[in-house]
Amino acid sequence: MRITPYVSTTNFGNKVQDVNFDAKKTKKEKNYKDPLQNYPIRLLGYTNDVGVALNELFPTFATLCWVPALMYFGADVYDKYKNKGNTYDPNAKRAFSQAVFQANASIIMPMIFGHMGASAFSQMEKYKGLKLSTNAKEQTLRYIKHYAASERIFEPYQNNENILKDFSKSFNNFYNNSSNSYKNKNIFVKMFDKLLGNCKRGAIANSDKQRITDFANNQFKNIINSVSNLDALNQKFDKDIFKLKAWKSAGSFTALILTMKFIDSFTENVLIKKVVEPQMAKFDFHKYSKMSNFEHLNEQKQQN
Repeated sequence: MRITPYVSTTNFGNKVQDVNFDAKKTKKEKNYKDPLQNYPIRLLGYTNDVGVALNELFPTFATLCWVPALMYFGADVYDKYKNKGNTYDPNAKRAFSQAVFQANASIIMPMIFGHMGASAFSQMEKYKGLKLSTNAKEQTLRYIKHYAASERIFEPYQNNENILKDFSKSFNNFYNNSSNSYKNKNIFVKMFDKLLGNCKRGAIANSDKQRITDFANNQFKNIINSVSNLDALNQKFDKDIFKLKAWKSAGSFTALILTMKFIDSFTENVLIKKVVEPQMAKFDFHKYSKMSNFEHLNEQKQQN
């Protein structure tokens, strides 16, 4: 707004000064900052990623982590529909684009990479020490826990030598059944298992039989010699299993941290700009913004 006085003023030198000023210059324009994209609120969008990484350790907590993430998802999409920056401007295209972005960048792709990270870390164990995957060790320990409880190996009438023989036969059957069952799976199930299923279905089947058998027998012998009751066995194995799960969770966190920028960049620059926006440009959202327009469209289809 420009303000021009009706009367000019005269200075002491009898020169006329034009007192004009631009009020706009007195106001500093502030760049709009989306509150939903600023921290700490932005952290709500990552809670489901944390849940994916901690799913192995705390499955119930991991499920609850989806609640704030989905609330953030809905709030962000609704905000982008109603407002363009700090201006009220409802726009369905903008909302749809943001929904696609959040679904891929905050939910689908982090979940995929998180599971891939856990699978990768599980398989890394094959290249060191006992050369068995983390999941193979975990499933072996779980089998021993189940066997010890069902066969009552700590009863006084049990003989250690016979217990060891019976366990060796039982685990051998377990390995053969797991191996035969996995062989009958189709290629898609096996690919999903290795990439996203943390190799749980094929953990035992894909292990070297001699190595996994020796590991199981040694673990069982140690239990027989060092533990006197089922509660002590469960406590020991629960700690060992927790450590194995923590290693897989570390893999999930590592994968999420390494791929975070890539996921956002790929979703924004490739999926949104090259796929979603060109398709949305072909569709007129305003044409079908009212229910009467939909009814009119249905009437035309029926007449044709």
